Amino acid sequence: MNRPARERATDVIDAPRPRAAVAAVASSLSLAIAVLAFAPAAAAKPRDRDRGAEVPAAKAYEGPLARVLPESAQVYSGPGFGFRVIAVTERDDTVRMVERGKRGGWTRVQLGSGVVGWMLSEQILLLSPGSGDQARPGPMRRFGRKLRERVLGPPNLLTARVGGALSAGALGREGLFLVRPQVFLSPNAAIEAFLGPSAGHETSRGLFGAATNIYLTPSIPFTVFLSVGGGAVFTRGKVDALSQARWSYLLSPGGGVWIIFKRGIGIRFDFRNHVLFRADDATSLREYSGALAFTF
Repeated sequence: MNRPARERATDVIDAPRPRAAVAAVASSLSLAIAVLAFAPAAAAKPRDRDRGAEVPAAKAYEGPLARVLPESAQVYSGPGFGFRVIAVTERDDTVRMVERGKRGGWTRVQLGSGVVGWMLSEQILLLSPGSGDQARPGPMRRFGRKLRERVLGPPNLLTARVGGALSAGALGREGLFLVRPQVFLSPNAAIEAFLGPSAGHETSRGLFGAATNIYLTPSIPFTVFLSVGGGAVFTRGKVDALSQARWSYLLSPGGGVWIIFKRGIGIRFDFRNHVLFRADDATSLREYSGALAFTF
């Protein structure tokens, strides 16, 4: 039975519609696949936000090689502990020195992976320039290197917040013992208090006060410092002496040396000239003491 001409015309018009829908779906899928294919490449593009951050491995710097000394050493995005950590190296790893020791104890290095960052200069040992072969040092240098690697510690004053020392020695001809806690304002400066007794044949004294210590070489484990302080001294004669108890003002300029070993423990030597004065007289007593020192 033949259908009317009007119905056959409608079938002719509607027939292409499913094919157009299929074509539209296929075009959308192709577009989505293309977007997914290019998205990882765009996301993987490095961004150099911090100075010293990652750079393409193809950009290789020229410079001498150095070996990492500590068991673990961090690489920072800039010359300071305030920058973010971008890599961690291990003992005996080799790095290339890009900029040597010009920024307060920091050296710019490039790792084998291409990462460029900053490390403490004391954490790396220079090898022979431009090669991975270490120049053979003399016996004294080899001894110093072994001593530094196995005995001396990292320069803890760069990160220390508090510390202290237990000092014992001589004050003039008297014995001396002082407790010296301190708070670090920066790697180069600290406020230190002192408190303790001294005892001699004729008198005994009690000293207390505060001082400012200036550390001249905080980036190495052998630290020289200067100090100036003041306080008060209570002097009392012993039973067989005629001197009476009295108070005196105290002025204490001086300095010393701090040698830092492993785990933040070290020894310290103080050399000071303590001036005890009042309105009517003054006395100068020199201090020579050694101390067990520590930092946190």
